Amino acid sequence: MAETPFRGLGKAVEFEGVFNVRSFGGYTSTLRPNCSTRHGFIYRSGHLDNITSRGIEQLRSLGVTTIINLTNTGESTALYANAGTDTAGLEGVKVVNLPLAKGGFSVAKLAEKYRRYVAEGEKVIADGYLKLLEEGHSVVSDVLMLIRDNPDDVFLIHCSMGKDRTGVLFAILLRLAGVSQDDIASEYSLSEAALGPALPEVAAGIKRVILPPIDGEEALRRAKIVIQTRKEAMTLTMAMIEERFGGALRYLTERCGLEDEDLKRIQDILTDSESV
Repeated sequence: MAETPFRGLGKAVEFEGVFNVRSFGGYTSTLRPNCSTRHGFIYRSGHLDNITSRGIEQLRSLGVTTIINLTNTGESTALYANAGTDTAGLEGVKVVNLPLAKGGFSVAKLAEKYRRYVAEGEKVIADGYLKLLEEGHSVVSDVLMLIRDNPDDVFLIHCSMGKDRTGVLFAILLRLAGVSQDDIASEYSLSEAALGPALPEVAAGIKRVILPPIDGEEALRRAKIVIQTRKEAMTLTMAMIEERFGGALRYLTERCGLEDEDLKRIQDILTDSESV
């Protein structure tokens, strides 16, 4: 199945029943002349719990061999009323569960996260992303090692909405691949429009976990805030990564324990040296 342009940046991909799907490929890289991020190698998305049989066919048509699930156990069933897809069509696709958020899943923690999103905006989002990178450094390392050791695989990385955990991990991958911070922030911002069709589902999930109870109209209002992925939030996150770690590459070596030779190998895997 061919990739199609999405809002002039990034490549939208359809897996029926899955929202916020797009490709890693096609971003300009500064690593070498005429270099771009590799097409057909990594995809990102929201949860797969409602994927249809056609969606599985579409996923298979792109050659996906490995699914990296960044969510915690029990998360989807707590959030989404119809969670629990029949994954019989995914035989042969390796699923690697690597929860990026530490401490497990709880409705109370999720409700507090949503409350802070609504009340505090971009700063709390960037702080949350830095916390994910701090506490989830071993998961980031595991993902990078999977890529290093399986250069011929095709990966799908997902979390619940495909915007926060997946978004910050994608930002690290793109930065390692030599993509500019401005393009990374623009790529991140694509999730808001991509999550538009999922608003009713997100609102229902919020209504399910928030106490004291709220009505449907208020849940929808909060859902519109929760799906926001403003470019400024990722710009701030990248600035905080520079301040806290000295940049994404130093984060990967000093916090995640990767060697310089690992980074060079992964950079070669993540990029194509050809005209973009």
